Amino acid sequence: MDESGRPVSARGDKENPHSEGFFCLKGKHFPEIHTAPSRLRHSLARDDSGELVPIDAERAMDEVAIKLQRILDQYGRNSVAVYMGTLFYQLPQTAAVATAWMDALRLRLRFSSGTIDQPGKQTAAAAHGYWLAGSHSFDEADTWMLVGTNPLVAISGGIPHANPGRRLKRAQARGMQLIVIDPRRTETARHAALHIQPRPGNDPAILAGILREVIRQGFVDEDFIRNNVDGFERLREEVEPFTPDLVAARAGIDGHQIEEAARIFGTARKGSATAGTGANMSGWSNISEYLVLCLNTICGRFRREGDLVGNPGVLTTKRAFKAQAMAPYPVDGFGEPLRARPDMPPAVCGLPTSALADEILLGGEGQIKALVVIGGNPMRAWPDQNKTRAALEALELHICVDPRLTDTANLADYVLAPKLPLETPGCSLSTENLFTVSPALGYTERYGQYAPAIASPPEGSDLREDWEFFYGLAQRMKLPLEVAAGVFPIMGVKTPQSPLDMEHKPSSEKLLDLVTKDSWIPLERLRENQKKVLFGDEDSVYVEAKDEGCEARLQVGSELMFEELQDFALGDRFDRATYPFRLISRRMANTFNSVGTDIDALTKRYGTNPAFMHPDDLAEADLSRGDLVRIKSPHGELTAVAWPDPDLRPGLVSMCHCWGGDPSKPGDARETGSNVGLLISVSEDTARFSGIPLMSALPVRVTPTSSQ
Repeated sequence: MDESGRPVSARGDKENPHSEGFFCLKGKHFPEIHTAPSRLRHSLARDDSGELVPIDAERAMDEVAIKLQRILDQYGRNSVAVYMGTLFYQLPQTAAVATAWMDALRLRLRFSSGTIDQPGKQTAAAAHGYWLAGSHSFDEADTWMLVGTNPLVAISGGIPHANPGRRLKRAQARGMQLIVIDPRRTETARHAALHIQPRPGNDPAILAGILREVIRQGFVDEDFIRNNVDGFERLREEVEPFTPDLVAARAGIDGHQIEEAARIFGTARKGSATAGTGANMSGWSNISEYLVLCLNTICGRFRREGDLVGNPGVLTTKRAFKAQAMAPYPVDGFGEPLRARPDMPPAVCGLPTSALADEILLGGEGQIKALVVIGGNPMRAWPDQNKTRAALEALELHICVDPRLTDTANLADYVLAPKLPLETPGCSLSTENLFTVSPALGYTERYGQYAPAIASPPEGSDLREDWEFFYGLAQRMKLPLEVAAGVFPIMGVKTPQSPLDMEHKPSSEKLLDLVTKDSWIPLERLRENQKKVLFGDEDSVYVEAKDEGCEARLQVGSELMFEELQDFALGDRFDRATYPFRLISRRMANTFNSVGTDIDALTKRYGTNPAFMHPDDLAEADLSRGDLVRIKSPHGELTAVAWPDPDLRPGLVSMCHCWGGDPSKPGDARETGSNVGLLISVSEDTARFSGIPLMSALPVRVTPTSSQ
């Protein structure tokens, strides 16, 4: 810190026994995000001339509350929608208070990044059911399978977040065998015992083929299936057509790899499979995730009665671990559908964000008039950037909570400027709570950490913590608030609820106490001893016996899910004869979605988000690194910078999402990057239940531009 309390540098803590000093480049440059000239020091409001000008934060809340209430009174509760981006879930106080505000207003139209990222996890889990004892963890596994995820770069999605490279190295030193299924030889795939490199969009074929071989070779856990699983014969029947030869022809791989994957995964004692963004964005989100669950289930990859639970939790709500199933629950039918998508009743994964722009643009009764954006940047993240812009411009009231004047915030009527994390107290709850999303997420060790505010807001600024804006709106709108513990609900656990004092604003520390209420380790203990971050010395927790009379069973024969596998088996529905390439998504190590794209130190390697192609494909098109190319899909086109990547399969283009400027003001792709959303349709090739459109494995053609 400098003399004014502003952060100037950051480094990893080598004395931290959990991270062991691991620090990604994004973290190293985190102080620059706090001190960047582009950071807002005051909230903004659009004046009569149409310009965004500074406004006092309290006055901004006064005006927003009045305008929101007027819209609600005139048009009803379906006239106000909220979009929660990925960063919404990183701040537990904000998630708790903003959700309580939505609950108090009975807002139905809540959208999140989850339905344009990995929605298949929620739909598949509902169709499959949930094992209350939990899954095997990475640190105890003999094998691990990753489908369409690259955790060594993403720092999430299958390998523990803290020091993933070192943890993988240690796991392999003790004999763990890694299987990676990915069209690119990613940084993670380079360490795999087996890397299957298919044509993109063929994960269902590969997973069904592996399941078939696991069953055929007798690697199933017959006792676990007999006592806890329904639908096994239906599963056997559905995967039977996916022979190694058929999978090889469909996915463009060696069929022997299917047999080898089944052998490695099936003969291990402990392990797990998990799918990521690539598998979910490639057109078959629901069935891909469901087949992953089926593979884990028929191999019995769960804790059993008497097993030690390595990490029962630290700041999440205390619960029992039982060797029993929670039965499948409804996938869809949660109320009335959107007017723009009457064919899609609200599903367990949430309302389809891909339809939100259309819902705003659709006139008549029930039209969305106001949108609140928290922790997201729709102009970069939503598919179909042009439609997104049109929708945001059509709103009567558009409010963003954002520390930067992003492409989205630049279109807002109010930008509520928050403090940043180093200026607020925080804890590890959000990441710990991720185990509810996928068995391979969260922490494998009993790790928990509290961090006080250590930096001062910029001198002369007028900032609030994100949650304070929603508390302030609730006060002005005369709403009672009740906050829930945790960030994501825990299956089989009643979530603790706490009413807030609406006369006297609680402190952020008090809110942290409420969102960690009834946790395994009281947050106060972490405050008192901030150097203690591992709690493996606490009383051991073991898996309890099944409740007497419990008849719940997991389901591996879901009719809903297998309808999608049958559709997949008919052929490649996304093939377009005149579009010979497929564009796939990827992560870049130094940016997090659209965060960091304006920090020079984080983007200096590539400048922007190039269009990576195999060198042979570049040579055939007479292209070189740095040349501009035009990429066209059946829906739209963009210009990008060509870049060689020998780790790609030929015939592919690989690009990172969440780049590019305002489409109404085209810029140089070498400076602004390119927004892949321009290539995506939100009305064609959308998934059942979630509405996620085809965002990876997109058919495209690539041509040089006229000017280089």
